[in-house]
Amino acid sequence: MPPELQLLVIVLALLGFWAIVMRPARVQQRRVAALQADLAVGDEVIISAGIYAQVVALEDDTVRLEVAPGTVITAARQVVVRRAGDAASDRPTEAGPDDRTSDEH
Repeated sequence: MPPELQLLVIVLALLGFWAIVMRPARVQQRRVAALQADLAVGDEVIISAGIYAQVVALEDDTVRLEVAPGTVITAARQVVVRRAGDAASDRPTEAGPDDRTSDEH
């Protein structure tokens, strides 16, 4: 195989890796950064530990979250990873036994 063709194969493999792995990760990072910048008091959010909370106050780099009635914690904005309403749309739905369709009637 000529050296130019080998180089082309390597370059194409790197471009494929970037398109499959790196680009979607960057898009997700931008989406999370935009969410963290757009937080508002009253938003229901999920933090990186999987805890659901409501935003009660915002500061420059921190957010105060109510995790239970009367229990407020202070956390870095970076721990907020999504809005609670968005979590339901991210989960795949599973068909239960009553949800199956059959042509036998």
